Amino acid sequence: MTTSERWICKVCWKSNHPAAEACWKCRSPREVRDDDVKAHRDAIAARAERPEAIPDLVVALPVVVFRGYSRAWQRGGIGFLAIPILMGLGGVTDVGWLLATGGFAAGLIVTGFLAAEAADGMRDREPWAYVVGLMLAIVGAVGSVMAFEAFAPGLLSPTAIRWTSIIVFGGAGLAAAAGLVLMVLRRDTHAPSGPPPTTADPPRAPEG
Repeated sequence: MTTSERWICKVCWKSNHPAAEACWKCRSPREVRDDDVKAHRDAIAARAERPEAIPDLVVALPVVVFRGYSRAWQRGGIGFLAIPILMGLGGVTDVGWLLATGGFAAGLIVTGFLAAEAADGMRDREPWAYVVGLMLAIVGAVGSVMAFEAFAPGLLSPTAIRWTSIIVFGGAGLAAAAGLVLMVLRRDTHAPSGPPPTTADPPRAPEG
């Protein structure tokens, strides 16, 4: 099933890159048969019900951090949505304030959902998840500062805004960067050295 140039996984209904041969989310093959869709979904459900194994530092640190940030960003965004609503009910007509608070709230919610997806990818040791997490932290920190400077320049001190952005988004960026570095180092450390193993000689027929 395709949408323009991308294709949709029949198992989890996630959109995938045209060149991908398997779904990035559930790892189901691109050309999975309709008869096998239910089997793939049952296997995914069975894996989800298994108790989560304790991962090593490469996975544990960024996954735990991004799961916590995901919940905090989503809940913070929902809380911020109440501010423009209350301002509108109170008769505030300053569009800049309404756009600043509403846009920041929507950005937090979207960032929270993306952080949850990145945490799932980090759990599966997907390099793209660490890169996405780092980008989310950078875009979130820069975007929050620019939003306040553009729509509400006198609302808070610029120094306070910058430090708040660093605290809110910087921890997630450090966790993603550390996880990516640890993954690269672990891959280099455990990379096989020397020539590849040769295939064993086939068994000889018994001499008659």
